Amino acid sequence: MALVLKSLYEYYNFYYHDAQDPRTTGLLLLNPPWMPVVLIASYLYFVRNLGPRIMANRKAFDLRWTMLLYNILQVIFNIYLACIGTKFMIEKRVSLFCEPVDRSYSVTAMKEVHFLHLYYLLKVFDLVDTIFFVLRKRQNRVSFLHVYHHTGMILGPFFYVRIYAGGHGAMLALINTYVHAIMYFYFFLTVYQPELSKNVRWKKFVTISQMVQFAGLVVYFGLPAVMNFECGISKFWHWTIMVQNFFMLVMFIDFYRKTYGRK
Repeated sequence: MALVLKSLYEYYNFYYHDAQDPRTTGLLLLNPPWMPVVLIASYLYFVRNLGPRIMANRKAFDLRWTMLLYNILQVIFNIYLACIGTKFMIEKRVSLFCEPVDRSYSVTAMKEVHFLHLYYLLKVFDLVDTIFFVLRKRQNRVSFLHVYHHTGMILGPFFYVRIYAGGHGAMLALINTYVHAIMYFYFFLTVYQPELSKNVRWKKFVTISQMVQFAGLVVYFGLPAVMNFECGISKFWHWTIMVQNFFMLVMFIDFYRKTYGRK
């Protein structure tokens, strides 16, 4: 038992302290190391327990204007990140098969750190849409898929940005910003013109864009995982991200089949 506890303590020290990229030590919400535990625990407690209890005997909030502002900000932030991410990846001439981590303090490397940190902060900002569901008494929207996706998109980027802050994983962030720009623009339109929410073609387009994203990332991280390419990051991350995106792809395919399939 003592050996197990010692191993866990050494693992904790390595991944939470020793392995941290020194360029990220002063970045917002990446320190202290228990920050994701606080964020995720607070999020889950509110959307699953505290929020529904507070709203139990209250009328649903009318958040139309708040949601319009939130969704258009999401579109702007995601487009901004997509633009700066695309720019520095073109400058770097990023490899689509195996992109190593540049741990230097060069201008291009620090742009990548800045991009990934902003991406992580944007994933924290994403949690707000679940809070809107709760305050509008749309608890049925707080599904396992929804909550699992949001919590995973806090935990994964937190660890990756703290330890690597660049390299092969940056492509995930870039692709995701493009998809989220499309998704939040659709959300903005459905709030602005609620009748658009009944347009199945729009919904299918958003869902398909998400599935294409997951399928592409399975291939992108699967290649170095299976081919044993040395990309400067642990094989654990290649396999973890590949499996995670495959799991999300399967769940979205199931969602697509149940939502748009023939009755």
